[in-house]
Amino acid sequence: MKNVRLEDIANELNITKVSVSKALRDHKDISEETRKKVKKKAKEMGYHPNLQARSLTSKVTNTIGVIVPKIAHAFFAATIEGIYKAAEKEGYKVILGVSYENEQLEKEHLESMINMRVDGLVVSVTEKTKKPDLFEDAKEMGINLVFFDRGFTDAGFSYVKVNDRESARKGVKHLIGLGYNDVAHLAGYSSSTIGKQRRAGYNEALQEAGLSMSESAIIEGGFSEVDGARGFKILLEQYGKPEAIFAVTYPVGLGILSEMHKLGISPADIPILSFGDSDFNQYLETPFICIDQPNYELGKRAFEQLFKEMKAKEDVIPEMVIMSADLAKKPEWISSDNLPA
Repeated sequence: MKNVRLEDIANELNITKVSVSKALRDHKDISEETRKKVKKKAKEMGYHPNLQARSLTSKVTNTIGVIVPKIAHAFFAATIEGIYKAAEKEGYKVILGVSYENEQLEKEHLESMINMRVDGLVVSVTEKTKKPDLFEDAKEMGINLVFFDRGFTDAGFSYVKVNDRESARKGVKHLIGLGYNDVAHLAGYSSSTIGKQRRAGYNEALQEAGLSMSESAIIEGGFSEVDGARGFKILLEQYGKPEAIFAVTYPVGLGILSEMHKLGISPADIPILSFGDSDFNQYLETPFICIDQPNYELGKRAFEQLFKEMKAKEDVIPEMVIMSADLAKKPEWISSDNLPA
């Protein structure tokens, strides 16, 4: 006889698995009509709650799950190290899952970690993850979850991030102060928090300076080198050469740089401001102007928030933890001749 799952009932009724779970527990979020439908369908299908699985959620495993979009990235490498070191200090092991910006793979990692009965989760979502619904499973199983860098502000989970909007505003304001009034933006997806907030900071800096840019100077896309190269080509086609560019991430900046070299454009002619820094920056002939995030500290703080919530004896009120990010200092040995004026 087939073991009927919550997912099977959800598919039959064309509702979410979370809604089925809540309906079976008479949760107040679910209408009386839906509760009756769910219970009736569950009985018809021969559903029996997995009491063993429920009991396992109360046991401590001293492991946490970490899900990130990528690891071949200076930012995530540093934040993961911060998480690992902080977790190790408290006696926790870390299970790492890499989504490679794939929402389906992100979901699979999440389900696997929940099945492993991790005590908590630290997650940075993919660039394509638009809704927090899939993370409701963790909440239903009583597993604490903290978002870091990329996440959702209204999902009922704590979120540790830098002040994307204000940091972007300061960075673009700095560019304008250097004399660049024609600043294009290779932006992240507006459905992502960091893409939306960094673009808002860019717009604020322009407004404060009494400047405006055509919509054709703002190219929306992802956060990788490929996105930077693609976005720069589109920018040239629909807008032309700007005086400077604000890149939503450091990898996007590298993608722009790669495309510049292919097209024979000197990086010195179009300075790049990137949100994020890298040790690699000091070796560029024309280094980026960087908004330097506290990468390691961000990861460390994300685990500390999770640890606090895992140890709490009462219901946790989600917190928004905002960290500052400032312009990176220029390496002392780099000649000012190689930098934007």
